Amino acid sequence: MKHITSKIVSFICVICMVMSCGIGVYAADATPEISIAFDKTNKKAEIRIDKVGTMIYSAQITLSVNNESATYTLQANSSKAYSTLRQDGKSIILYIDSDELMDGNETINLASLESDKAMNIGSKAELIIVDRSMNSKTYSNVKVSIVDDSDNTIKPPAGGGSGGSTSGSAGPSIIAGGDASSSQNVSNPYNNLKKSFSDVPDSYWAKASIAYVTGTGLFEGTSAVTFEPDIPMTRSMYVSVLKRFGTKIDKTWDIACNSPMKFNDIPDGEWFSEAVAWAGGIGLVNGIGENMFGPYISITREQIAVMTVNFAKLCGKELKVKEEPMDFVDNGKINDWAKDSVKKAQQAGLIYGREDGNFAPQDTATRAEVAAILHRFVQSFSTAN
Repeated sequence: MKHITSKIVSFICVICMVMSCGIGVYAADATPEISIAFDKTNKKAEIRIDKVGTMIYSAQITLSVNNESATYTLQANSSKAYSTLRQDGKSIILYIDSDELMDGNETINLASLESDKAMNIGSKAELIIVDRSMNSKTYSNVKVSIVDDSDNTIKPPAGGGSGGSTSGSAGPSIIAGGDASSSQNVSNPYNNLKKSFSDVPDSYWAKASIAYVTGTGLFEGTSAVTFEPDIPMTRSMYVSVLKRFGTKIDKTWDIACNSPMKFNDIPDGEWFSEAVAWAGGIGLVNGIGENMFGPYISITREQIAVMTVNFAKLCGKELKVKEEPMDFVDNGKINDWAKDSVKKAQQAGLIYGREDGNFAPQDTATRAEVAAILHRFVQSFSTAN
């Protein structure tokens, strides 16, 4: 199942790779409506969307708020959906990403928004949706109808709609399970350096690799005590990790970039801005069309293969063949632009198939899977191999 999150820069697009075509963003004739039902007692707002007119995968809503000191939390109303929230001044950006198609011909109960203080939300919003065909649609100045389920009368902020810069965090739905091949048999000299993560038990299949990537500093935990191994890795996350190789592993992985590439959807000052510009400038990635990079799009397994093989080549390193080529059940689903890289990554022992014999090229790669892949990747070039 494909999973998508997005950033509000007039853009969401299909999960794709550096050589695939871009998807244009456009405003549809019919404008959806957003309704918010408040519950004053519980400081909660139920967010609903209506009149979309098409089946959708995911949605992003940017709302304006008056109370900048309030702390907001978000929870998707469906147990099979992922949601996250970012507050930026007087804007809050909500991401809702569903495992299953949501029927846009009906009212969709997207998410529950909670606050530690009274919520004051504006009467206009910005909305981006991704439909069943993986086309993105952007709507500006969407009407927000306030339905007061208590005695909480909400007055919209002056000026209505949203403002300020917008950024989001990664996070489509969690994918269960990892590669069929465990990383436990890969040596790890960094066990004593990693922090103790409460969500990575001793029995976890990728524990050794997680210890390696956190011990070297390629990865960080998502908090002081959690790693969140099963959440997806995004495109911006992955290029950021690759850029760290030159300082965290050794200088042989350092690739100078004399002409950083500026993508339209990468503002200055984001934590990944420099890494994305570097990746484009050295030719590691070409973007996804329309001079877009797609920083919050979850990276897929075939994309991981392509970027990793490209990275080795750019560093002047040759992957060693360690495995016999595999005829995956779903070979026909691997995109042509990824076939050669998938084969090389598989034969180098970096990426294995699933237990059912599929490669699952369009499946999202989780943080644990990426940790295992990169651990094997570094070890494949060690003098001991």
